[in-house]
Amino acid sequence: MAPRAISVLLALWLFPCAAAEQSQVFFLKFPAADSALLGQIEKLEVTVSCSWVVSLKNVPELYNIRMGYEMPTENLLEATPRLGAAAVDLSRWSGVIGVRYPPDADARSCFEVKVRAVGREVPTGIELPEQIWSGKQLGLPR
Repeated sequence: MAPRAISVLLALWLFPCAAAEQSQVFFLKFPAADSALLGQIEKLEVTVSCSWVVSLKNVPELYNIRMGYEMPTENLLEATPRLGAAAVDLSRWSGVIGVRYPPDADARSCFEVKVRAVGREVPTGIELPEQIWSGKQLGLPR
């Protein structure tokens, strides 16, 4: 067998994934300036279109996590504190939620990630503070 053929076979054997398209996982990051604005988080909603949440790491304690699908192409995650005193600042959620970024995300117009965070009720009875982010605001490539 020729040395070139051996190197090609060896490369395919050692790196079988090289031929297949790989997706990446990006952990959502929130702008630090928004943490002060929202205070403690009463509800965090993540909507991933044409992909899904693949990982959670270092989830703040005492938060309930619900995941499901609104429709076949829309993965939803909702986090709410079990106890009022357990609510944490938005900065504690940065880097917690991992989203699968598909290899064809640039070509697929339906890939999108949106996050809505609702802060704690203000004692003066003002409307609950909330913020919505998407795409690059969350540290995603697009």
